[in-house]
Order: sequence, then structure tokens, then C-alpha cells
Amino acid sequence: MKKILIFPEFEKFGGTRTYFKNLVDYYHSDNYQIVTAIDKEYCDQDILEFLTKNNTKIIFLSRKYRTGIFSRFHLGIIVDLFLGIPIIIKERPNLVLISTGSPPEFLGLMLLFPLKLIYILHTYPMCTKPKLFYRLLLLISLNKNKRILTVSEFSKNQIVKCWLVDKKQKFVDYIYNFSNLENNSAIPKNTGKNDVKMILTLGHVTWYKNPDIWYSVAVKTIGRYPGELEFLWAGEGDLLDAYREKVKKDNMPQIKFVGFQKNVTELYNLSTIYFQPSRLENHSIAVTDAMAMGKSCMVSNAGGLPESVVDGKTGYVVDPDNIDEMVSKLLNLLENENLRVCMGKAGKEYYENTFSYKRWIQEMKTLNKNL
Repeated sequence: MKKILIFPEFEKFGGTRTYFKNLVDYYHSDNYQIVTAIDKEYCDQDILEFLTKNNTKIIFLSRKYRTGIFSRFHLGIIVDLFLGIPIIIKERPNLVLISTGSPPEFLGLMLLFPLKLIYILHTYPMCTKPKLFYRLLLLISLNKNKRILTVSEFSKNQIVKCWLVDKKQKFVDYIYNFSNLENNSAIPKNTGKNDVKMILTLGHVTWYKNPDIWYSVAVKTIGRYPGELEFLWAGEGDLLDAYREKVKKDNMPQIKFVGFQKNVTELYNLSTIYFQPSRLENHSIAVTDAMAMGKSCMVSNAGGLPESVVDGKTGYVVDPDNIDEMVSKLLNLLENENLRVCMGKAGKEYYENTFSYKRWIQEMKTLNKNL
């Protein structure tokens, strides 16, 4: 039996956590023996039960080696090798996967030869000029058997721009996320004139999700829409408490920050429009979820979001700072049920052709076969 060793990094909820579970499910179904080297802080009850169900061997790591001075890139490589080499020697995996939203975590393992390795990056580097140390490391290590995988074309282009020399860009791939909700049927409950319509957002309540603009858009839209309307944001984050206090201070009960919600299917079913005005985004699983559920979407033009939503066909793509444009287009969708339904149906069709689970499986099989 083939063996895979996974080094994951994720948070309490969100896309990197979902993606890790999808990886385990995929390789378990492909008859791999799975070993995961995971930081203790990630192992809540849900993750432990999930890994146990999938017969996954767990090796606990400690993040204390990645704090302070050791968080610097060049010293982080030493930590990567210090933590990773003993595990790799003991387990002798056929394939190593690193799944992270925090580069350069475990990027130093690229230096190990010979080793089949996929470095899965859920964000993208930002730079004004190439990062020379990254370029040197990846010039030495990237090859046919050591590849970088990301989840949008935009992210791939940023990785090439910031980290690679031209001859190495052929070793960077992207495979779009899929939705775990694609087999659920959307139930359009908020189409009647007397119903409360809901604008839904999922994700961390933190700066790069653009909550300040989101809040301003919510206040203006509620003020201009003649019917009953609420904006709901589901997710944890460092700014959650601050925005809950702001809602109380401004006396805006139509704006709700509800924290982490396990049953997001119900939220999508209750929603009228999905809204994601992020400043940074690779390829949002929440947006693909909304599309799979047949919802019209409005997203910003940041990162890989325009690769998900076709502007004017499956929803709207807007500038993340243009409040008036967002309000205008949300009102247009709220006041035109036929337009919402048509965009939702077009989005679902686009999802099925571009982001489906079946397509993801096929592309993952091709990637693994070519290592």
C-alpha cells in the first residue's frame, strides 16, 4: 500500500481546514495509508474524530519551534528540516503533501532529495520585486517530482512573479476548489415580496475580508431598500467583537455577526444573495458553495475571485473600495427576482463545468500520475 505524509496548517474553520479534509478523503478513497504530522493546536475533537474515521496515523508537532526568531524565513528552513526529516525517515512515504495558508511554512522540505512532494498554497505572495531567497531555494529544489499547487490562476501568476525564475514556472499548477455542498439543492425561500431577504457572507471577520466596507454597504443598502432586509456574516475572527459592538452602538439589528456556524447549508438556503468584498482572496470555497447552491454572487475583483464569478452573467464583480457601486448592484439584484434567479442558474451551471468535485478528482489524479 502506498503511503502519504501530510503536513497541514489551518484554523478553526475556513477553506484551508475544508481542503485538508478533502485531501484526506481523496487519498483514503485512493487506498493510500495516510500519516499526518499536525500541530496540536489544530487537533480539536472534530479533526480527531475525522482522522480516526479515515484510519489516519497522527504525529503531533509543536508550534513553539516556529515562534520568535525562528519565524524568520532562513531560520524557518532549519526548523522545517529539524521537524520534518525524522518523520520522513521513519515513515518513508511515497508522497509528501504540505497544505498551508501561511507560507513559507515547511517550504524547507523542498530541499530533501529524492522526495516526491506537493506544496499546496492557499494564499499568494505579494511583492514589488522578486524575493531572491525564495527564488534561490526553489531554483535548487523545484522539479518534476517537487511541485507547487495552488487554487487559482491569479495565485499561480503571483507565485511565478515573486518566487520563481522563468524555467521553473512549469512546475507550478493550479486546481480550482470544489464545493462540498454541490449535492444539496438550493431552496429559494426569500423570493416573496413580504419575506425578509438576506445578504450572506461567510469567512473570517478580519481586515483582508474587508469588513469596514462590508458594513458601510450594509448600512446604505438597508437604508435604501424598501422591503425587509438583513445582512448576515458567519465566521470568527479578530474583529468579530468590535463589529458586534458597532452594531449595538449604531442600533442596526438588521446587521448580524453570528460567529462560527456549522450548518452553512441552511444559511445558503435562507440567503438571497452571496456577497464577498474581500481585499485579498485566492479562490473562495464559500463563493463556490454559493454557486453550487444556485445563488447569485457579488464579489470583489481581488485575487482569484473574478475567476469564479462571471461579471454580468453569474453575478457582479466590483471594486473592493467602491461602496456606491456595491450598493447599486445589490439593490438591482434585490429588486429583480428574475435577474437573481437567472444569474444563480448560470452560476450553478458554470460551477458544474469549472469547479465540480468530479473535475477536481480528475485533475488531482493527473497531477499525482505526472509526479
